[in-house]
Amino acid sequence: MWERFKRIIRSIFGAALDAAEDPEMILKQNMRDLEDQVPKMNESIAMVRANQTLLEKENLKYRNEVGDLTAKVKAAIQAGRDDLAASYATRLQMEKSALMRNEQQLSTAKSAYEKALNVKKAFMREKDKKTAEAMGAIRDARRAKWQAKVADAMESFEVAGIDAT
Repeated sequence: MWERFKRIIRSIFGAALDAAEDPEMILKQNMRDLEDQVPKMNESIAMVRANQTLLEKENLKYRNEVGDLTAKVKAAIQAGRDDLAASYATRLQMEKSALMRNEQQLSTAKSAYEKALNVKKAFMREKDKKTAEAMGAIRDARRAKWQAKVADAMESFEVAGIDAT
C-alpha cells in the first residue's frame, strides 16, 4: 500500500514538473550556460599568457646578465685579476643554471598556452554546434506548435453539402 501511495505522489510531482517545463526555455538556458563559460576560459588563457610573458622577460634578463658576466670574466682575465675573474665565473655559472631552468619553464609555458588556445577552439566549435542544434530544435518545436494550431483550426470547420446552403 505504501508503495502505491509513493507512486501516486511521484506521478503527481512528475506531472507538475512536466507541465512547468518549457523545452525552449531549457535549451536557451543551456546556450546561456555555454556562453558563460567563454569569459572564464578567456581569463584562464590570459593568465597562462601572462605567465609566458613574465618568463620571456626573465629569460631576456638572464641572457643579458650571462652576456655581461661573460664579458666581465674575459676582461678580468685579460687584466690579470684572477680573483675577480673567479667571482664573476661563479656568478656566471649561477646565472647560466638559472637561465636553463627559465628556458625549460618557458617552453612548458609556451606549450601550455598553445594547448589552452586549442582547447578554446575545440570548445567554441562544440558550443557553436550545440547552439545550432538547439536553435534547430526550437524551430522544430515552434513549427510543431504552429502546425498543431492549424490542424485544430481545420478540424473546427464543418463541411456542408450544396443542399445546406
